[in-house]
Amino acid sequence: MKKRMSIALCFMAVLALAGASPAGERPIRIGFSLKTVNNPFVISVKNGAARAAADLGADISITDSQMNSQKQMQDVESFVQQRMDVILIDAMDSQAILPTIDDAVAAGMKIVTEDVRIPDAGDKVLSHIGIDNHAAGAQLARWLEAKLKAAGKRNVIIIAGIPGNEATDSRANGYREVLMNNPNIDVLDIRLAGDKREEGLTVMDDMLQRFAKIDGVICSNDELALGAISAINEAGRADDILVCGFDGNVYALEAIKAGAMAATIDHAPYNMGYLAIETCVKAAKGEPVEKLTVMDVEIVDATNVDAIIAKHAGEN
Repeated sequence: MKKRMSIALCFMAVLALAGASPAGERPIRIGFSLKTVNNPFVISVKNGAARAAADLGADISITDSQMNSQKQMQDVESFVQQRMDVILIDAMDSQAILPTIDDAVAAGMKIVTEDVRIPDAGDKVLSHIGIDNHAAGAQLARWLEAKLKAAGKRNVIIIAGIPGNEATDSRANGYREVLMNNPNIDVLDIRLAGDKREEGLTVMDDMLQRFAKIDGVICSNDELALGAISAINEAGRADDILVCGFDGNVYALEAIKAGAMAATIDHAPYNMGYLAIETCVKAAKGEPVEKLTVMDVEIVDATNVDAIIAKHAGEN
């Protein structure tokens, strides 16, 4: 009798190690490849994803690509080898990741994307969760144009984000669509950067040395904008230049409240991460999912920053 009980206990232990119950059930396993975790916006996405996984009883494995496309491809390949139920991708480079997605789908994997679309993947991506970055960029550019026009100002710098990243490329295209060839605006320069604060500072420092009159700066994310603000402050020109970011991270909201940043886009990253995991769980269960889920955005400025801060309290 004791021997039989011991065998049964060993069998249950093996099932537990495999993430399964004696009934054959196990948590849904999701591999989430992030382009970086060294960014407040992405940290909020990660927190929302972790909360959803806990609420839904899923196991989530999160990897940091460290802004390296090659590492991201290796991370996704590892998820394939681990036979994840769903692989969720926040792509560093929308083109570079394509062959890896092809291989993953050929191996029977289900692919969902978040924030950064991979347009050329077609039906190989089951679902995408994000915002319309192009439309949001155009919306923010129109806000800046109206503010500058009302003040009789017109000279603008565009600081674009990571080349090859669909999300930041689309935002910059939205900026260009509104501001280029606009009779109310002179675009002095468009500069590619990355996504880090120090990169925004370096670019802005160069712009300040090149141009005596700058009225507005519009950036592809909040970290670039915060870096630009640091350079502007160091140059003693904080009263002259309106700076716009994008994402609505906690530091940007604080900067708007303090009057240092003019505006940003509330991208609701925590909610996006949560919804992405919800979608992955549905996909793993074989339930129908939306091919494209476009989340709403809102411009944040001095008029509504307190309400936006309250709205996202506790998410980070």
